[in-house]
Amino acid sequence: MNSKKPGTSELEHMKNCEAIEWTRRFKEKASTDGYNKALAWWQGVLRDLERIRGESATLDLRQRMNKLKDKK
Repeated sequence: MNSKKPGTSELEHMKNCEAIEWTRRFKEKASTDGYNKALAWWQGVLRDLERIRGESATLDLRQRMNKLKDKK
């Protein structure tokens, strides 16, 4: 069964899934290591992603993650 929302492309679906996964990882890291350590870790991840994918792709990921956060 296909769980993606109607009208979204496969690429959009994958980007949304990635945002959900990074959000989950950050929350898990914050719960085990504390918020400040998780934030430092996340900033390092963002630097790596920006170096590999570019600024616009990293910004898109952050915006998707913020939308998820705002929905809850």
